[in-house]
Order: sequence, then structure tokens, then C-alpha cells
Amino acid sequence: ALTALGKVLGWYEWDFAGAERTLRRAVALSPNDAGAHYALASVLPTVGQLGEAIALMRRAESLDPLDPTHGRWIARFLLYAEDYSGAIAQGEKIVELGAEYFLDFLAYLDMGSAHLAQGNPELALEWYRRGQTMSSSVRSYDAYLVRALAALGSREEAEEILARLERDSKENYVRPEFMAMGHASLGNVDRAFEFLERAFQTRSAGLVFLHMDPGYKPL
Repeated sequence: ALTALGKVLGWYEWDFAGAERTLRRAVALSPNDAGAHYALASVLPTVGQLGEAIALMRRAESLDPLDPTHGRWIARFLLYAEDYSGAIAQGEKIVELGAEYFLDFLAYLDMGSAHLAQGNPELALEWYRRGQTMSSSVRSYDAYLVRALAALGSREEAEEILARLERDSKENYVRPEFMAMGHASLGNVDRAFEFLERAFQTRSAGLVFLHMDPGYKPL
């Protein structure tokens, strides 16, 4: 019950301090529960505890090694910690293990972002596109392609993707913080903040890592 409450406090209510207190109680009550460790780890970066979050996510992975979710989050947090080589290695491990469909797809995105942060936009675009071939239904993530295309100077193609996503958003849900990320990479700062405001109004979960995700560095 505490784990469920902590997730709601952190991911929806944005009461990060309350979520941390609640989830630390959950871990103390059930020190061998991977789910409690995962939940606590997922909110700790919001209160500046990224290093502990990585350690707790590794603990969750050791408690439940058959669940690939924890490994994918480790890759994500290594990306946020600017350990790009570590994030790439962790992502490759997930792909090699043949994790479930959606986690493979997200691992490709993490690896692409790490390569982009290392100054390799061609490699980043390759990984992003490989990920997109796995999930044509998750169109929000096309905004990642925009980041790599912007770094390569392919502005026209990048703008076309954002225009298509905006058209798609009239009928399907497109995560507005990802649209903001795409516009930011092209220097469209006002448009980026318009989409961030939409994300704020709809309480989009991606906002909780806004201060760490390299995709938002242009802002």
C-alpha cells in the first residue's frame, strides 16, 4: 500500500518529498521487495539523489533479475548522470537479453541519446530509427529523431516530423514534453515552452526529470 501511495505522490501529485518519505517506509518494511526499491529509486532523482537512485535500482535488479524493467531504468539514470558509456553498455545488455518489446525499444532511445550527448549524431539517428521500427504505434518518440536531425543540420526533415506529430496529436495522444524537446533542439524556444505548459496542465510524467534529461539542455 505504501509503495502504491508513494508512486501516486511522486508521479502524479508531484509531492516529491512526501513520496520519498512514504517509499523509504515501504523499503524499510519490506527490504527484499524489488517493487518498493524500484518505486523509491524512480522518485529519488526528483530530490537530487540520482546516485542513490542508481544504487537502489541495481538493488531492485538483484532482487528480481528476471524483470528487465530495472535494467532499462539503470540505463536511463546513467544517461542522466552523464555516464554515457555506461548507459550504452547497459542498453546493449538489455537488447542482448531480448527483453520484452517495449523495453527493447526504450533501450534504443537511451543509447541514441547517449551517442548524441557524446557528439555522434549519425550513430544516434541510427539507434533512434532502429527503435522506431519496433514501435510504429508510439509516435511521441519520433521527437527524438528531431534531436538527431537537428544536430546533423537536417532542419527541413526535422520540422516535417514535428508538423506531422502536431497533426497526429489531434486524434492520438502525443506527449507534449517530447514535442517541447524537439522544438528546443531546433531553437524554437517559444513553441517549446507552449508544449511544456501543455505537459504541465496534463501532469505528464516526463516533466519530473526535466532538470536532468539531456534532451532539454537547449532550454
